[in-house]
Amino acid sequence: MKVIYSSIIPPKGYKAITILNCIFVRKGCTMSDVDINHEEIHWEQEKELWIIGFYLLYVLDFIRLLLRYMKWHKAYRGICFEREAYFNEDNLEYHSYREKFAWKKYKL
Repeated sequence: MKVIYSSIIPPKGYKAITILNCIFVRKGCTMSDVDINHEEIHWEQEKELWIIGFYLLYVLDFIRLLLRYMKWHKAYRGICFEREAYFNEDNLEYHSYREKFAWKKYKL
């Protein structure tokens, strides 16, 4: 994956975001292997849902959780795609055995 440093993408408060096969990193931040792995998990999720489906479901899940918790960070961390990525980011071998649509197991 290509890593691009930017002062615009991602928004302030976030370290990185994966868009297609590019990782946009906030200028001034450094990326560890764990961070890269987290973003690579998102790339796998994007490909499974033909990219547009990923972003649609991501936003819908976020809105659902924001309405439930009324707290931005709690809603963000509860998104099923983020839960899968955070839960497995330390496992650098996760990609070798990850099942397709594994994010479904992390839905709240």
